[in-house]
Parts: sequence; structure tokens; C-alpha cells
Amino acid sequence: MNEVGSTLGPEWWAEWAREPGFGSGWHSVGKHFGISAFGVNLSEADAGREIVVPHTETDYGRQEELYLVIRGRARFTLDGEEVELGELDMLHVTHEVMREAVALETSTIVACIGGTPGEAYSDPND
Repeated sequence: MNEVGSTLGPEWWAEWAREPGFGSGWHSVGKHFGISAFGVNLSEADAGREIVVPHTETDYGRQEELYLVIRGRARFTLDGEEVELGELDMLHVTHEVMREAVALETSTIVACIGGTPGEAYSDPND
């Protein structure tokens, strides 16, 4: 993947990530393109590695998120229920759902698009 967007270091992810060093495959694409209406990020991971850290969005702006697998496959766990997504599969998740995902193929890329219904977007990294 081309290096588009900023990468948040492991220290930023320490609260949520289960794997040391998570974040090297995370790219804040929205900032790169000047998108301010919603958040857009890409996460890339190899098979068996964490690609979306365990979290809800309830305490972080109550965002809805749309996940789109760009390349590879990922297994999402949503409130304990597992669902596998392949290339171009999409998944919508509301703020209160505990979610996480693991890449099932090497060089899996997931787009993470989010925003809070009825509110202007605010980037939590600003």
C-alpha cells in the first residue's frame, strides 16, 4: 500500500491494542485528503494480526462506523459474534457495539469510515 496519511504510533494505541506495535499499518487518510465531514482511515495487517482494536465508540463521540475490506479477508467480532468479510464486503457498526477484527490473509486492508449521526465530524486525534 502506498504510504498515504499519517500513522499513529504504538503509544497512541496502547489503551486498546492487544498486540505490541499495533499502529504501524494504520493510516489517517481523511487528513491527507482534507476530508472533514467524516473520518477515513485504512488499517493494514498480515494474517493472524489485529487489524481493528477492541473498542466501542460510546465514549469516543458515539460514531457509527462502516468497515470495507479493500484487500484480503478479516474476521470481525461484534459483541462476541464472529463474521468474516472478504474483498469489497462491508459492515456497518453502531457506537455501542464492541468490535474488533483480525486479518485472515497477509496484507489485508480495511477502510474504516465513521461519523456521528446529526453532528459535525470531530477528529479525536486533533
